[in-house]
Amino acid sequence: MFTDDLRKLGLPKNSALVMNHLLHSGETKANEIVKKTGVHRHLIYEALRDLESRKLVKKLPRGGVAYFRLMGASSLVRETEQKHETALKIAEVVQNHVGNNESTVEFFEGVEGIDTFMNFVLEQEKTIHLLGANISFQKVFPEIFGLWNDKRQKMGMHIKALVPHGAPAEKANAKKFTYRFIDVPVVPNVVWVFGDYVAHVHWITRGNSEVVLIKNPTLAKQQRSFFRYMWEHATTK
Repeated sequence: MFTDDLRKLGLPKNSALVMNHLLHSGETKANEIVKKTGVHRHLIYEALRDLESRKLVKKLPRGGVAYFRLMGASSLVRETEQKHETALKIAEVVQNHVGNNESTVEFFEGVEGIDTFMNFVLEQEKTIHLLGANISFQKVFPEIFGLWNDKRQKMGMHIKALVPHGAPAEKANAKKFTYRFIDVPVVPNVVWVFGDYVAHVHWITRGNSEVVLIKNPTLAKQQRSFFRYMWEHATTK
């Protein structure tokens, strides 16, 4: 139950599993967590780094061996409060754009969250419009990108991308992928538009990447109209 509650608060599966183990075992070594959970060593260390970055777990070097223990959960409360505030702001912006149309907002983060989001995109089977495309996805999550892009091409899903000048196009030699360049040096995040959805994507690092996904047909239609305008004024070189 504790692990499930942590997942609901946004922790990746393995991070929640490790935190649950530390709660019951107390201070321990990473090898002990691997033995008790049966999770691969690489994934356990990735989960520990994630928990350290959230200030939920502290690493204690002792005699050349690293031990880990819980620090508390106040940072988790602050993080949840910040997400709630962000969701309220986004909902307010969307509401101002679309009036009374019903909207939903979801968050995806970390390796597992990004993988879930990418599979969700495939399930929609819609053309993907990318505003501000770059190769960050391919660099930060190469294993997820490779499988996802292969599936997309086999499904015949088309990507149309607007790429800032100076930024290489994302998998430019892929099938069902067309792109043009826009005369801006950089964009703050990549906007994905597909079906009834608009997603604001930030590829930063494996443990610090996130997606804000908005479902709103009117907003998606407006974004596609904007994309078409930009596409007509974009260049192929």
